[in-house]
Amino acid sequence: MDLTNERNETTTPQPDENSAAEREATDQSAECKADTACEAPVEGCESEKQESPSDDQPAGCEPDADQPDDTSSDDQLETLKSALAQCEKQRDEYLLMAQRATADYQNFKRRNNTVRADAHDEGVRETIAAMLPVADNLDRAIEAARSDSGSEGLLSGVEMTRRQLIDILTKMGLEEIPALGEHFDPNLHNAVMRTHDENAEPGQILEVYQKGYRIKDRIIRYAMVRIASED
Repeated sequence: MDLTNERNETTTPQPDENSAAEREATDQSAECKADTACEAPVEGCESEKQESPSDDQPAGCEPDADQPDDTSSDDQLETLKSALAQCEKQRDEYLLMAQRATADYQNFKRRNNTVRADAHDEGVRETIAAMLPVADNLDRAIEAARSDSGSEGLLSGVEMTRRQLIDILTKMGLEEIPALGEHFDPNLHNAVMRTHDENAEPGQILEVYQKGYRIKDRIIRYAMVRIASED
């Protein structure tokens, strides 16, 4: 009996101190892993993203490239403002050039119209001045025909020719300058002789040697006259 009890006591299992220590270490390791579960992935976030890009990234691993760059935006805004100011400056320059060109063209048109009108009027005056000697010769022919009693037919024909010529020149603007019986005007008349006449006032035109003509305010030919003197 004693041997049997002694054998049983000998074979009874004793608690293993090493096993208890291992279990305690395992529990502490599990707690440590639980506490550092969020820190371990953060350290390798960048390398994991490069190796296998995925949406399953831990919180707090936002890439820096996605952050807005305020400095770059300000530079772009300043560049756009500068470009806009340059465009507005060029616009103002081109507008000023266009306005100057328009003004120059308007001035050119006015000058051209004035030059054309002056050239036309000058041509008319030169044509009329060239025709006046013809009218003078017709006047002399009329005077000669009136002194001949047998030249009534010739007188009528010459008078008709002169009338037609004067009508044409009148339509072109010709006017005869009043002379006979008028007071002498140096702006209209050319006095070639002065004679005393008791029945006439001093400076009164007594005779017209050559008729004078004008077109508007331009004198084509001064009237050649004889006036009464003051004595």
